[in-house]
Amino acid sequence: MKTLFDIIDRLTMNWDRALLETTLNQIAAPFYKRKLVFFLLEEFWDILELIDDPLEFMTEERKIAHVEHLLGKERNERAAKTVMLEVIESPDFKVTVMNVDELISQHPGWFEKYDGMT
Repeated sequence: MKTLFDIIDRLTMNWDRALLETTLNQIAAPFYKRKLVFFLLEEFWDILELIDDPLEFMTEERKIAHVEHLLGKERNERAAKTVMLEVIESPDFKVTVMNVDELISQHPGWFEKYDGMT
């Protein structure tokens, strides 16, 4: 088992943008299923939007620095280290959040209600 922090750190160091997005989608899915948005995932999406902005010049080092800065914030680091993941890398990369209900019950302030696409 790994934490969200471990996975994001690894994907960031090797800068695999596509796998990072796939991973975030897989982690978000069980929360969306419960009609919740996890604050940290939303912050990652915001960073990826900035990184993808064609008006922003982004070297790989700068992309990595943005993600590291996000993970370096105390609340974000604590949340990322609390999310426990099972990672299966073969044949396809798959991430499963192992402690969804525990996270929701122990940290309700980390989530906002989500009603789907409007």
